[in-house]
Amino acid sequence: MSPRQREAIDRTKDGPDGWAIRGETLHGWLEGLLKGSEPAIEERWTPWLDPVRSDPLFADFELLATEYRLCDAKRSVGGSFDFLLRLRNDGPEKDWPVVLGDLKTVSSRKAVSSRKPATAQLGAYLSMMQQHHSRLWISECVTVVSGPDRCRVIRETPDECAAAWEDAWGRFECVQPDF
Repeated sequence: MSPRQREAIDRTKDGPDGWAIRGETLHGWLEGLLKGSEPAIEERWTPWLDPVRSDPLFADFELLATEYRLCDAKRSVGGSFDFLLRLRNDGPEKDWPVVLGDLKTVSSRKAVSSRKPATAQLGAYLSMMQQHHSRLWISECVTVVSGPDRCRVIRETPDECAAAWEDAWGRFECVQPDF
C-alpha cells in the first residue's frame, strides 16, 4: 500500500461518517438480521441496509455461524468471518450449499462496483475452518459489498480463495527475517 493510500484510509476512518463507525454499525446490524432479530440503527444507514436485506443471498437460509473466531496456530494468525450460511433449496438438506461470507461497506454507489473481493481473506478463513471443522464442506465464498442504495455479492469458489490465501501467505513469508 502506498503512503498516499494509507493517508486516505486514515483520513476517512474516524468521525461520525467515517468508515470505522459505518463498518461497525452495519456489521452489527447484519449479525442481528442473520440471527432473526434485526436491531434498530440510525436512519442515515438505511441506504446501506435495504439492498442487503433484499438480496437473494439472504432470502432463505440456515445460520451456521456469525462473527465466528478462528485461528491457525502454526501460522500464528487468526480472525473472525462475518457469516456462514446453509442456503435452503428444493433438494435434500444434505445438498444445501454452505456459504462463507464477509461484508465490506463502502461510502458510495461507485465504490460498490470498484471494491475488490476479499478473496485471500476468505481463503484464510476457509483454511482455518478446514483445520477446525474438517467435516463441514464449504461450497462457495462470497464478499458482500454494501454501499448506499446498492449491494453487490461477489461469488468465488473455495479453490480460488484458498489459492489467493496461500499466495498472500507466501508473499508475507518472503519478507520475514530469517531466524
